[in-house]
Amino acid sequence: MNTARFPIHFIGAGPGAEDLITERGAALLKEADVVVYAGSLVNPGHLKRCRPEAELHDSAKMDLEEQVEVMARGVLEGKKVVRLHTGDPSMYGAIAEQFDLLDKKGIESIVVPGVSSVFAAAAALRTELTYPGIAQSLVLTRTPGRTPMPSGEACEAFAKTGATLAFFLSAGKLDELAARLISAGKSPDTAAAVVYRATWPDEKIIRGTLSTIAAETARAGIGRQALILVGDAIGAHGCGQSLLYHGQFSHGYRNEKEDERFDGSCAFYAFTEKGVRKAQEISQSLGKAVIHSVGRAGETEGVKRVSPEDFDPLLARQWNLFDAHVFIGATGIAVRKTAPLLRDKATDPAVICCSESGSHLIPLLSGHLGGGNRLARRLARISGGEAVITTATDTRGITAFDEAAAREKARVLNPDAIKTLNAALLDGDTVSFHGPQEIHERYWQDCPQVIPARADGAEAAEKPHVPAVYWDEEPPESAGGTAALLIQSSSFVLGIGCKKGTEPGLLQQYAEGFLARQGISRSRIKALASCTLKEQEPAILALAATWNVPFHVFEPAELDAVEIPTPSDAVFEKTGTHSVSEASAILASGGKINTPKTVWGGNVTLALATCPHGSRNKARQKGGNVIVIGLGSGSPGQLTPEAAAAMEQCTCIAGYTKYLDFIRERIHGKKMIQTGMMGEVPRCMAALEAALAGENVCMVCSGDPGILAMAGLLYEMRKENERFSPVRIEVLPGITAASISASALGAPLQNGFCLLSLSDLLVPAEEIRANLEQSAGTALPVVLYNPAGRKRRHLLEEALGIFRNKRGGQTLCAYVKHAGRPAQQKWVGTLDEFPLEDVDMSTLVLLGGPRTIRDGDVLFERRGYADKYGIS
Repeated sequence: MNTARFPIHFIGAGPGAEDLITERGAALLKEADVVVYAGSLVNPGHLKRCRPEAELHDSAKMDLEEQVEVMARGVLEGKKVVRLHTGDPSMYGAIAEQFDLLDKKGIESIVVPGVSSVFAAAAALRTELTYPGIAQSLVLTRTPGRTPMPSGEACEAFAKTGATLAFFLSAGKLDELAARLISAGKSPDTAAAVVYRATWPDEKIIRGTLSTIAAETARAGIGRQALILVGDAIGAHGCGQSLLYHGQFSHGYRNEKEDERFDGSCAFYAFTEKGVRKAQEISQSLGKAVIHSVGRAGETEGVKRVSPEDFDPLLARQWNLFDAHVFIGATGIAVRKTAPLLRDKATDPAVICCSESGSHLIPLLSGHLGGGNRLARRLARISGGEAVITTATDTRGITAFDEAAAREKARVLNPDAIKTLNAALLDGDTVSFHGPQEIHERYWQDCPQVIPARADGAEAAEKPHVPAVYWDEEPPESAGGTAALLIQSSSFVLGIGCKKGTEPGLLQQYAEGFLARQGISRSRIKALASCTLKEQEPAILALAATWNVPFHVFEPAELDAVEIPTPSDAVFEKTGTHSVSEASAILASGGKINTPKTVWGGNVTLALATCPHGSRNKARQKGGNVIVIGLGSGSPGQLTPEAAAAMEQCTCIAGYTKYLDFIRERIHGKKMIQTGMMGEVPRCMAALEAALAGENVCMVCSGDPGILAMAGLLYEMRKENERFSPVRIEVLPGITAASISASALGAPLQNGFCLLSLSDLLVPAEEIRANLEQSAGTALPVVLYNPAGRKRRHLLEEALGIFRNKRGGQTLCAYVKHAGRPAQQKWVGTLDEFPLEDVDMSTLVLLGGPRTIRDGDVLFERRGYADKYGIS
């Protein structure tokens, strides 16, 4: 016999219909060994779920002690026992007395709720029990019988409330009940209804008023198993609308309040089980949210688990992929983890710290431009907590200029001026506003110190040197040194992917529909963007002409180097890039995705990217510069302070994707130009274009930028194209692979050396062979870069043959693989022993000279000191 003791489950069977029992209740019935059910009140169809061998006991034939005895005996015998009630057990179910007796026997009881007949009755009537402006409360009660009503709960007391009244167990006294309600002040015309056996096959509905309902019910022969509903809400169809679904009504999950609007993507990071639950709760109002659980064991649906040691790299990778990062936990965690990633208030994402309980939400970063304050208020509405806003303009009830720009999705062209103009607001100084009247009225109509520069078509009186905001207007030359904040409304790039031959009118229809869905005016589109494969696509060219905006195209390699939210292998097979619309929009805007790609008509893909703050109109810009730096091996310790400072100060980073991977954590928040192998020319061209547009570009290379890297190509392209002549190029040295490898081997290059590359992609193979012959005839050690690829190994074989012939098979040599990196490997031996098969493009080969000496795994050269000074 099973001696395990299972708890007794008290299950609500619902109002009657077999399919209105809960799934949990139905599953427990299927497993039950003993079932005590409420006789004729429970649909016998529920008992069909029970196993044939289950004991079934009708409680209508048993008193309380007998019921408890049957249930307790089943539990003590190790059986699974179910007590099946009608409706919901908590309503007139007499379960408390059963609990008391079972508790005395040491038997646990668990309640599984059910659908109450009051809600089944409302469903049958197709009515709301609470109706706007009529009744917002519901009273569930009964008339006295053998069980008297407690003092203060007479129906007359409830009649005076105006609430909807639901009477159980009262159909046999309906005439008396109606009379008492009318005598208590209820109008005889008050709507009333009786629902007999709601959801059963023989369900009946009687409608009327307090003055007619009793007679109608008696005529129908209804005297029991019916629920009575009384109140004006019962027949209130067409009397008004609730606020819940009103277009202007806001709540946490559908928020239309301007100071709580946040449309961006969010990443949540929770550090405890309670924090994960809070993240799940408050993230539901956001359409683009991802939840991470840091350091917790186990899995939760919809939650991505990350180990503590992997969290920092994850945050760094995601820093610019999300518009906001929400930390559920201590403020100190958020501060420490995000501090290394901060770059610029104009581009950094919002950061919110939320307590585990949701009681306080603190925007730590990008409160205005990043929407942090608005997001904190929105999440606080869901959690029932408080948004702790600390920005001075918000605490004083003034709309800051950058906050207005962010709400309007406009660009602040000179973010450095934000502090000055907002300070003027706080100090009560006059600020002149040059821009759309509707913008001024929307944000500063009640702020007398922000004065529109034009009133009734005439210039308003202005004091000289008053701080000014220019919204879609150019400051006059006479403005001189006056503090001015420049804001521009045109702030989006539309990325387009489409099938060849797409009909122009159809593309325009889709594009306008796409913008309308986002609530964005066509006038705010700065440019169109796509792949070079679409450079002559008639539909896109026609759209650019119609909208009078430029059309930018990018090589597939450039597009494929961009991190995007929704890459596609199918697109890659056709175009050579995993994204066209999203990646091109990002590159052309220099910003982030605002609306991910959407497919229209099966053949057009559209995506929208936001242009970042600080991006000036090109016509207003002077040429920038390109600083070329070397990363050495890519290890942080080999980066020179000068190169690190250049990366910190630049606005745009360019480089081979693999090399940029070495420094991702240093460059978050900056524009990036990245291409793959063989993308050197497009990369340098894009860097020069960016510099010409006013960016300060940092071109990163491995090793030293002047040795087999990008410095020479940049100078060459500037010389060949006069358009780039304004661009200044500066080269900062790095540690080349020869120096790194030599230090790993000892000191094999101290008397000078020859450095050669065996790559014949840019230098003819015959020239490489001639250089090998000449250098082998010297006494210099020779360092070979790019010695061999998967398909190109013949030049390395020839090089080793040339040096054997000239210097002999016992000449000392070595290789270093992944020099300066954690995976570094080295080999030392002779030319006759050289392991040719070990060499790849990550290997540097050193061929010794007559002065090269071996000491174990160390190679060095005699310097001549012994001959001149003598050493012992």
